[in-house]
Amino acid sequence: MVVAVAVVLAGCAMVQPQVTWLGEISESATPDSSDPAASATTASATPVLGGVPLAVGECTGAVDFAAGSLVQVPTVPCAQAHSWEVSAVIDVPSPTFPGSDAIASMAETSCEDSFTDYVGVARTYSRYAAAYLAADAAAWANPALRTVTCLVGSADGGLVGSARGDTRLFPVEGQCTGPQDVAATEVELIDCASRHYYEVFTSKQVSGKKAPTAAEEQKLFTSVCLAGFTTFVGLDSGKSKYEVTYFLADAGLWKKVGDHRIVCSAGSPDGGIKGSLKGKKK
Repeated sequence: MVVAVAVVLAGCAMVQPQVTWLGEISESATPDSSDPAASATTASATPVLGGVPLAVGECTGAVDFAAGSLVQVPTVPCAQAHSWEVSAVIDVPSPTFPGSDAIASMAETSCEDSFTDYVGVARTYSRYAAAYLAADAAAWANPALRTVTCLVGSADGGLVGSARGDTRLFPVEGQCTGPQDVAATEVELIDCASRHYYEVFTSKQVSGKKAPTAAEEQKLFTSVCLAGFTTFVGLDSGKSKYEVTYFLADAGLWKKVGDHRIVCSAGSPDGGIKGSLKGKKK
């Protein structure tokens, strides 16, 4: 079966979880740790590992933002699977704790700007999420911690390599995903060894300042996706039990996104696939 589906961005809204003091950037208000009611449930929170602030370009493991307080953040080589990468460290020149609302407001602006500078595209059009770390009132006594640490990455982890200059929005070859009938920013990446829905098997950069016309898009699908499917699976797509899907930004978003690839996947909307489809011949 062949299903020529262009998975394009639809609204591009990043779904962010509810956050407290340390957390992902969202529109949700953060509690003020100077408020007795808030400080009763918010312990000392610092963006440190062994007392040393994180630096731009460092990558970290998972961060439990829902916990509301952290003492240590594990660093991980960016060449290995990780969750977050530091995009900026913003100094806050205030000897007294400005309050969590002020910190959150600063993070919302500064980290959004640093995200665009670091990744090369606005967060709305990126596959990465944004987050921040900041000290609370107790940790503010340490001048070295009077910063907002901006992060880019994914709460799901599994990222390999640096996010710096990575404007790709769609999955890359060898990655497996969940259902693809959602906005591109909401496609879930799944370990191919676990049960998944689709596997990206090839892609091609599309040149030009304008998005492909409908006719050009169909040619790309035929020459890249259908031809690539036969090579990858070992069977013509018309005789296979698996379908072919593709990602491609539409004309309305072509100049806004940095990912101008056609990205081809093989799989099934019913899921249940385990392992790679390479050479399956079925």
